Amino acid sequence: MIALQVWLRTAAGTLLAAGEIRVADPDPRRGGLLRGEFRYHAGFLDHPDAFALDPLRLPLVPVVFDAERPQAGVHACFEDSLPDAWGRGLLIRRYGLPRTQQTAPHLLAVIGAAGLGALAYTRGSAAPAPADAGPTPDLESLIEAAERYDQDPGTLGDNDLGLLFRAASSPGGARPKVLIEAAGQGYIAKLAAARDTVDMVRVEAACLALAQDAGLAVAEFRVESFGRRAALLVRRFDQTPAGGRYHVLSLQTLMGAEGYYHLGYADLADCLRRVSARPETDLPTLYRQMVFNALIGNTDDHLKNFAMRREPAGWCLTPAYDLLPDVLQRGEHCLHFGLVGPRPSADAVGALGGAFGLSRRRTRRIIAEVVAAVVGWRARFADYGTPTADSDRLGREIARRLAGYRSTSG
Repeated sequence: MIALQVWLRTAAGTLLAAGEIRVADPDPRRGGLLRGEFRYHAGFLDHPDAFALDPLRLPLVPVVFDAERPQAGVHACFEDSLPDAWGRGLLIRRYGLPRTQQTAPHLLAVIGAAGLGALAYTRGSAAPAPADAGPTPDLESLIEAAERYDQDPGTLGDNDLGLLFRAASSPGGARPKVLIEAAGQGYIAKLAAARDTVDMVRVEAACLALAQDAGLAVAEFRVESFGRRAALLVRRFDQTPAGGRYHVLSLQTLMGAEGYYHLGYADLADCLRRVSARPETDLPTLYRQMVFNALIGNTDDHLKNFAMRREPAGWCLTPAYDLLPDVLQRGEHCLHFGLVGPRPSADAVGALGGAFGLSRRRTRRIIAEVVAAVVGWRARFADYGTPTADSDRLGREIARRLAGYRSTSG
């Protein structure tokens, strides 16, 4: 059995012992499936700064909560502390974890206090020590190490692997990312991957700028260039002004959805009605992001690319992130748009306004505002130095989608 203490870093920076995770050893009679549970500590339940770590599945009550996730063994709100494919691979290699220990509870044990978000994990009752900062390499060195790791992990020695681990073990996503500090602020530096067929750094920067033009809130960002290398620096939205952390949960976790498919934007709206502390703001914002995703062809709109954070007022949408055109030419979105499914039409996007509680007039206004912003895609791509071939290839699809909105937005 593995037992982990769960710690909550509050918005003010206080560290609270929140509860305990217990996961039984894999059961060979059940194909190695995991049985886990979580229970809040009594002291946490009574603390004035305490709140439910998952508002829908882990209410603040003194009971044992079965995880009911036999593949992971832990509740999804804890797995949100872990990176996705690229970062998990780095964790496994850095600690030499055998296959039997490449599970969520073992990964939480090694990530400790180094993850994004407000939660930290220890094997014992002692409070987690701050993550070891060690020597701080410059961003160009980190980019070079990430490139070599992405191409062949075996080329990195222990020193380089250690430096890269400290910077890159916690961000989520399947692409290389590292955490850096600049002028006292934390950033996620998103890097190019060896398999990229377009300049993802500059394309994503252009799309973030377009999203701002369209009225969406995005984190502060900029592109840093080093010769032929570049990185997109995005300000972290899990850090509070007081030096603490916001607890962040993906909508996949909040909705209890283990897969990315067969759900739609109307389902996300229903989740916000149940959880959001400010639905009058978050619902129109999410609708605006849906329109934007439909127009630029952001087919990577799965549930982990939407999140909420626990602010003083309660649960609120985070700034928008991971906004990209259909670079892989999937053609279909992860989320569906009502009866038309994953291939949105202008009529379907307009019809969904009611699912977000919007009047027809407000629906039309939001669509018109987003269309007016996305029409400027070519200038934004040029602003961020997107290669002409990438701009032409991705722009053809954006222009095709825009053409269907001329009458709807008028």
